[in-house]
Amino acid sequence: MEWRLLRGALWRKRGAVLLAVLAVAIGASVASALLQVSGDVSRKLSRELRALGPNLLLVPEGDVAPGGDPALAASGRWLDEAAVRSRLARAQLDGVPLLYVVATARRGVGPGATVQLVGADLAAARRLHPSWNAAADAASLMGVRLMKRLGVAPGERLTVAVAGGRTLEIAVGAPLAAGGADDDAWWVPLADAQRLAGLAGRVSLAQARVPDAERAAAATRRLEAGGGMRALVLHALSATEARLLQRMRRLMALVTVAALLAGGLGAFGTLTDLALERRREIALMKALGATAAEVVRQFAAESLVIGLAGGIAGWLLGLLFAEIIGRQVFTSALALRWDVPIAVLALSLVVSAVAGLGPIRFALRVEPAAALKGD
Repeated sequence: MEWRLLRGALWRKRGAVLLAVLAVAIGASVASALLQVSGDVSRKLSRELRALGPNLLLVPEGDVAPGGDPALAASGRWLDEAAVRSRLARAQLDGVPLLYVVATARRGVGPGATVQLVGADLAAARRLHPSWNAAADAASLMGVRLMKRLGVAPGERLTVAVAGGRTLEIAVGAPLAAGGADDDAWWVPLADAQRLAGLAGRVSLAQARVPDAERAAAATRRLEAGGGMRALVLHALSATEARLLQRMRRLMALVTVAALLAGGLGAFGTLTDLALERRREIALMKALGATAAEVVRQFAAESLVIGLAGGIAGWLLGLLFAEIIGRQVFTSALALRWDVPIAVLALSLVVSAVAGLGPIRFALRVEPAAALKGD
């Protein structure tokens, strides 16, 4: 009986009911889209920010003066390569040890030019600098400005010499366009740089990347445990990432709350109008013996049906909006999250339940005698 009353009440006022469903669906669609996006935004935004490169340096302890350049300060002392790799692994960081060597490069018997060699695991260096524009399988990487200054082309072989008489013949590799100081450097395999400098098993410093600002302090402690090394977090990059993620989450939360409030107010107004139109029907129910609990149950059921329908429609619309946001902002599709429909339906039911409190309160205050008399 109650089911037939519910179905009849919704069907007779289907136009107004659809408006209430639409109001809930609009709020739910915004919540759905933002919840869907928020699941991927941290990962995708972190991936975009990785283009900024490493945000942590591991240098010899005591070699860095406040405000100094770690790369220059580390040039006079060395780190043990094996110890550096061990500490990076212990801190679970993606990093690369580097050896800086100032050398003279020449072709044949011609005059030489001063170049900065950077010895590194080139594959690891490319992973740490995703913004680099360079061939993935090159044996060495020469900055485009350095290549232009030397007037060389990929494949040419240069004789590189350092003070002390050590020399090494190295082939010019692929051009490296990094958009910074690396455009003036020649990145070569670490073993070649160590052999040329006579520093087997030694590196100048290590570059690494901390996934998020919250892990920076813990990573620093692990890297410095045992002494001999100092970890320097480039706070400008870490703070930028943290602020962007925090602001993004705050914006999403505020927009979601605002959309749900707007949807709830719309549903409240529509349901209240429905209750006013059904004043005589409510009075007749009470006159026939309906208790207050039965009246509450009837209106609560109507509100929950509206909330359920609006939640489902809002979730589907939110999927469409999330896909548009993903392609326009991140130029990729977002991963489908199955916890989102549960959250959206729960929020929609809460919104519709709260919106139904007004009609329920009105229905409980209807006096059968006065309403049926038309007063």
